Amino acid sequence: MMQAVEKWLARVLLLNSGLALAVSFGLLGTAPQDSSAWLYGAALLGFVSGLLSLRRARAGLWGGALYYVVQLLSYFPHDGSAVLGIKAGISLGMVMQFKTATVVVNLFALALLAATATVLWRRRQPSPAP
Repeated sequence: MMQAVEKWLARVLLLNSGLALAVSFGLLGTAPQDSSAWLYGAALLGFVSGLLSLRRARAGLWGGALYYVVQLLSYFPHDGSAVLGIKAGISLGMVMQFKTATVVVNLFALALLAATATVLWRRRQPSPAP
């Protein structure tokens, strides 16, 4: 059962990061100018992590968790100062408007981060003796 979940998570990570790579190269719309290097780095991290996860390497799961942590929160100040956030791959967000800024929580990344953390935690547990 857990192997099927791990494979599913690895495939979703590959799809998500593949989309992010296509966006960073400008294959899907115009390439973003402001954070292109960060977007490319995050997408590449996710793609390599997805490949490692398909081979059931623990480093792939850790890389996938880092990939989702990076895109979990985005911060957009209203005064025009620096924006913090990388939108790499699929984003389904909850937007919170504040007086000085807008914060976006990527719920898709949050759900996949929770699933990845669960798989990592379950792999840590020793299997029960028959």
